[in-house]
Amino acid sequence: MSPTRANRVSPPTVTQYVLETVRADILSGRYPMNSRLDQQAIAAELGVSIIPVRECLRQLEAEGLVQISPRRGVFVVELSIDEFREIYNIREVLEELAIQQALPHMTPAHLEYVSQINARFIQAIQDRAFATALEINQEFHLALYEPAQQPLLIDLISSLSTRSMRYRQIYVNLPNRAQQAIVDHETILAACRNRDVVAAGQAVRSHLRRTLEGVLATLKVSPESDHHPSDHS
Repeated sequence: MSPTRANRVSPPTVTQYVLETVRADILSGRYPMNSRLDQQAIAAELGVSIIPVRECLRQLEAEGLVQISPRRGVFVVELSIDEFREIYNIREVLEELAIQQALPHMTPAHLEYVSQINARFIQAIQDRAFATALEINQEFHLALYEPAQQPLLIDLISSLSTRSMRYRQIYVNLPNRAQQAIVDHETILAACRNRDVVAAGQAVRSHLRRTLEGVLATLKVSPESDHHPSDHS
């Protein structure tokens, strides 16, 4: 059992447990892109019946992580560069809106709470625990936007973030990119402490744009290219 799986708090239902476990295994690369998922093997490994596994896979299909083919089986989806770029273009708009809506309602106590999450992110980077850092990074962003009290907006951001996490692993595993993420987070927090709504929105946009460009550069794909990452293997 992986450390990430061992440390995960038990969810309230069997289906949620299966969902979180399989999702984490996809995002960590345990199930590579284009690989076929064996439902019976997953059920046996997790000690559950086939029913929650099927429910889990339907949810993962809705999240864009797997594709279910009635005759071929279930396969881990390989995101295209175009889709990844589109996700980040949408995230820039949504997350700028979210931070601008949240900041006027952000109390000093909540800002301290977000700063503590960021401290855990920094520690994970320093420990080279990059899978953990990715999870904390998502926690950091969603916590930032929480005071906006717009659950639908937060759900959309969370879904898009999860959908692109496999690509972000490429970014955060590079030491210079990870350090840039730390700087970006501090810039966002500084704008929040200064109650500067415009600067906070710009900082979030710049952070997301750097991540997008960093992943594309690592894959040797230009921002305007339509090539698929497998073309550069």
